[in-house]
Amino acid sequence: MNQKPLRIILLLLGLMQLLAVALTGCGSKEPQGTPIDISYLNKNETKLVTETHYLTSTDTKDMIVEVLTLLCSVPDNKELKATLTSGINIITYSYDGEQVIVSLGEKYKELSRTTEVLTRAALVRSLTNIPEVNYVMLTVNGESLTDASGNVIGIMTSDMFVNNAGAQVETVNSTVTLRLYFANEEGDGLVAVNRELAHNADVSNVPMEKLVVEQLISGPVNGETCPTISPDTKLVNITVRDNICYLTFDSAILTAVNNVTTDVTIYSIVNSLVELSNINKVQISVDGNKDGKFRDKYEASTVFERNLSLVN
Repeated sequence: MNQKPLRIILLLLGLMQLLAVALTGCGSKEPQGTPIDISYLNKNETKLVTETHYLTSTDTKDMIVEVLTLLCSVPDNKELKATLTSGINIITYSYDGEQVIVSLGEKYKELSRTTEVLTRAALVRSLTNIPEVNYVMLTVNGESLTDASGNVIGIMTSDMFVNNAGAQVETVNSTVTLRLYFANEEGDGLVAVNRELAHNADVSNVPMEKLVVEQLISGPVNGETCPTISPDTKLVNITVRDNICYLTFDSAILTAVNNVTTDVTIYSIVNSLVELSNINKVQISVDGNKDGKFRDKYEASTVFERNLSLVN
């Protein structure tokens, strides 16, 4: 994974952009480069507005630096402001395959909730407009970014954010029905339960796959079934690529609850997630360790598919 300080790189990119402007000014007036929409905040920090810029780079890593430079710069439209302002600095960035990780300075924590959500949305949208970038993760001084409730946000995609460009931030209240699989009383089988939840579909929307796992950890209600996961379990990270959901838990996931078997725990998670239309398979790791076995039974590299043989 490539990781580097941005100060020198931003300076060089700025010089490159000035040179490009000077050169294009001598010839055709047609914009040169790859068009990319960059999201900026309006002066009142209540909405996002996009401006199209033309990137001079063709290499993905250089394009990332150009986009980050634009996000730190004051836009031409005087009704807008730089996305990363108020003393927020970029410490490092890294690019690995389809994913960009950006580490921001401590000042980011001082943003109001609305401004933070808009800033986060602007960063994700702008970076994922780069052809080879589909996922973005933000950290603050190297620590995982968390939401207002202290939950780790993890990897983000552009479709996690309602398209509020040019509109006020809105919250849309709706309900969602999840099909969850919990344990039977003996702990050797699964019982399917439909759970209806109020779901706030705003710009800080929780991905459905994360909502499913959080409900499994919180466990059954009203004694309808038995839990399959220790309530002390923490979800470290979750992402979906090519219809495979990749999960990372802390070591508490290894603690068996009651008499629940390893298969029941595994397929409680797998079957519940595969109920979502965008997931066909699931891979589970503990503390990011991709070696060893899950509860001495399954290799950490195992990719699980739906298994309804355990369902009563």
